Amino acid sequence: MMQLNKSSTLTHLGSLVVAASCLLLSGCQPAGDAERLTNQELALVQTLDQQQLPNQDWALSSAVIQLSFCRNRVNDALLAEGEELNRWRLVGERSAFPRQRQEGLEQLAELYHDHGVLLWQQWGTVSSQLYRIAYPSRYSEPNVFNALASLGRDEKICFSSLDASQSE
Repeated sequence: MMQLNKSSTLTHLGSLVVAASCLLLSGCQPAGDAERLTNQELALVQTLDQQQLPNQDWALSSAVIQLSFCRNRVNDALLAEGEELNRWRLVGERSAFPRQRQEGLEQLAELYHDHGVLLWQQWGTVSSQLYRIAYPSRYSEPNVFNALASLGRDEKICFSSLDASQSE
């Protein structure tokens, strides 16, 4: 009888170990929620990129951040004169924007995901772009120096500065 209890106890313990291992391993796998969150972040960046800001829901930082991505391809994807951006945003549809812009917006969404800084582009050349930080209008303006310090340490960014000539 004692041997039956040991065997039963070992089987029960084995089941618990397997169940615990499965739970731990499932925590190591990418979750659907994390993927969905990234899609939500990209959707937010895309939506704001198509809007004239500031508006009743979103405000912009008074300071301007200049960034240059380390990949020229990303800089090219974000190439846009201020007037072009304004025209595209007045249309307010994704089809008004160049197709290659999507790659640049994906990089901006990654920066938002990694650093919590939501950037709204003012213009861009083949070497750098100017951005203001977009934030919900019900909140106070974020600290642009903290944002710049965080973004400047990102390996995707080769140059970052505060552009005082563009600040309001």
